[in-house]
Amino acid sequence: MNTLIESIQQLGSQEKLQLVEDLWDSLETESVPPISDPCFQELNRRLALSQSHLESALSMREIADKLGVRL
Repeated sequence: MNTLIESIQQLGSQEKLQLVEDLWDSLETESVPPISDPCFQELNRRLALSQSHLESALSMREIADKLGVRL
């Protein structure tokens, strides 16, 4: 395993990013564990809450301005 890590450490930035992307793409969605009922219920609660308060939503530009980030 150490030789694998050493080999990865010798890669350039772009090659490492490509490796990460390739690994991510290789994950099978079927292998992801199912979401628990309490978690699913909480996500639904948050979705309903956000949809009922659309007037308070911020645009990406407003969020970036508050964070002092340029888009």
